[in-house]
Amino acid sequence: MTSDLASNIDEFVESLRVAKTEDSDLVNIYDDEHDRGGWRRERLRRFLTIPRDGYPLVLFVGEAPGVHGAAVTGVPFCSVETLTATGFERLHSINPGDDFDAIEGTQPNFNETTARDFWRVVLAEFEGLPLPMVWNAVPFWPLAKSGNGTPNRSHEVLGWDWLGAVVSWHTYAEIIAVGRTAERVLRRNCVQCCYVRHPARGGRSEFESGVRTIVNSLRSK
Repeated sequence: MTSDLASNIDEFVESLRVAKTEDSDLVNIYDDEHDRGGWRRERLRRFLTIPRDGYPLVLFVGEAPGVHGAAVTGVPFCSVETLTATGFERLHSINPGDDFDAIEGTQPNFNETTARDFWRVVLAEFEGLPLPMVWNAVPFWPLAKSGNGTPNRSHEVLGWDWLGAVVSWHTYAEIIAVGRTAERVLRRNCVQCCYVRHPARGGRSEFESGVRTIVNSLRSK
């Protein structure tokens, strides 16, 4: 990783810390109020700075943090389970310790089905390849009475400040939109991408098939 990229990542994480959402339904999981110990920011920094030499390098883009996943860990598509449990060892270096703090007022399961399904597929398909980059269209948690809310257009516009930066960091062999929200945001900002079904709500098999097809195509080049 170049020193310029490392500097960009430090600035990126700091910009998340100080960001103001101006919306009570969008929680900045990285600010000093919600991440007092800085553990989410540290996990995110470790993930973003993982060596990714060699190609093909892939970027997966999801929708937003989930109350059982990134809202706890700070890393998209990652739950406590995927950062600590057997079977996900390739992700364990991201975790500096067991200081996992839920957002005040939430009662998360520290296991998230989406995170588990995502990484079981991705780690299998990316064996021998650089660990893909992952990010979300909206970096903050959209809350709702039921737990996870749905990002609105203003949330997506705000999120582009950070998604656009992640897109610019590397020449990606493929950018993959996980779900329609991510696809819509990427295409709205003129970013070419492939679409795969989100693994939630019965979409795991279609997600797995879509990822396998894309990765097999990249391996054949």
